[in-house]
Amino acid sequence: MSVSPYSGAVLKRSAMHFLSGKVASGLLSLLILLMMVRELAVEEYGVYVFLVAGMEIALAITALSLPWVAARYLPEFRLHANGKVLADFVWQVLVRIALFLFIGVLLLLLVLPSILPLEFIQYLDVARLYLLVLLTEGLGRHVRECALEPLLQQGQAQISLVTRNMIMLSSLSAVVAIQSEVHLYHVVLAEIAASIIGAMLALRGLTRYLSAHQELPGQEDWQPPSWSEMWSIARHMYVSHFITLTYSSQVFIFLIQRYLGVEATALFGFLRNLFEHISRYLPATLLFSLIRPKLVASYVAAGDMMELTRNANLTGKSSLFVLMPILVFTWLAGDDLVSLLSGEKFYQTGYYLAGLLLALIPLSQRQILVAVTIVSNKSYLCTWGSSLSMLVLPLAYLLLEAGYGLWSPIVAIIANQIIFNTTLIVALMRTTTYRPDSIGYFKLLAAALLGLILTQQLSVSVQSDWLGLLIMATLAGSCFLLVAYFIKPFHEEERMRLNRLLNRKIFVW
Repeated sequence: MSVSPYSGAVLKRSAMHFLSGKVASGLLSLLILLMMVRELAVEEYGVYVFLVAGMEIALAITALSLPWVAARYLPEFRLHANGKVLADFVWQVLVRIALFLFIGVLLLLLVLPSILPLEFIQYLDVARLYLLVLLTEGLGRHVRECALEPLLQQGQAQISLVTRNMIMLSSLSAVVAIQSEVHLYHVVLAEIAASIIGAMLALRGLTRYLSAHQELPGQEDWQPPSWSEMWSIARHMYVSHFITLTYSSQVFIFLIQRYLGVEATALFGFLRNLFEHISRYLPATLLFSLIRPKLVASYVAAGDMMELTRNANLTGKSSLFVLMPILVFTWLAGDDLVSLLSGEKFYQTGYYLAGLLLALIPLSQRQILVAVTIVSNKSYLCTWGSSLSMLVLPLAYLLLEAGYGLWSPIVAIIANQIIFNTTLIVALMRTTTYRPDSIGYFKLLAAALLGLILTQQLSVSVQSDWLGLLIMATLAGSCFLLVAYFIKPFHEEERMRLNRLLNRKIFVW
């Protein structure tokens, strides 16, 4: 009897590859961030933040939501199609993505002088060079996320990503050692070299996997879905994502540059990078690319919404469980944390980071809700959620005009996540048997609030250094865990499932 490509054993092996690679790549990317913010001038770092935001928007627009097509249908093809049909589908998706990306790069090359802000016109040559980053990084990212991850080839995906970050960090370190100053031009060249090698490794891993499965037998009674059916999902997700882009953090970076200047752009970009580093290591995000293929495969096979609901609630609560002590710590020691990480370039700004991290509470649930809507064939709900969330764009404009500075995008980002999640939850509850574990979520929020109060009462005066931050983090985490132990946010069944997953009796609360 053949083993399912999405069996528990395969999932656990892929999880080990994923987590080990993710820890390494995350540490490397954090070191890259800290090196750039310390070595680059504030103005050049602000320009880099601007260019990265533009790249993220360009990648989202040119992908036409084909990554969602791959995420939804690639596990189905792997389960039912023969080797040739599987390979054809993978290459059809990637060739379409690459073609649209290449067209987008050419268009940007033509219009770049007219869309670049006047104060950045001196960086026009660097911006043109950065289009190569857009092309190479985009190709590598799509191969990893659209092909390797849905096929549970996390080992190959993480090798590509870790190598990419190692080359980037090594190149920047070499520049620092050779020259007394690091400029934006050096960063872009290092990113091009790293992205090319990362993309080549990802393509090599995918090619070897498809070659090894070219003799894969398929199910004779299975018919592959038509592209018209698959484009229907892509269409809904693309419209939803395109609407979301109009009020995304990348667009807010453009607004900050316009209203508050390049130094505020650099600060918000640094805080946003810290925000994204934390969000990547929440269970809902960290394991999303790993769990999503399993969710799709199990739902396609059995159509069990109750099991999907249980998995969604468990993943969502696990994310909040990890996030809450981080929030407590940031509210207490955010100023010292930002100052130390930035090499004292940004100080007395920890309250901005603490406010921004509040957006992680709804954001940690967003991917889960989107996955539930896609798997249950209700992708149109994402369009409704994105449309209603457009209300935050005029809110951000009004707050900027009123002089609220960086609080304007922060409040808008929080409001965006709340509106989107609320729309999807209400719609799913009306149209399916999905029910969020409201009591469990409330207990986690209460544990964080009580943990914050308890930490403030117990905290002692510590120095503003790394040792002092470690002491404060330990105290904040301990107080949260103590409160969570008594109010028990996880059900007994959820605690047992988590203990089985970890092979340890850790979750007793």
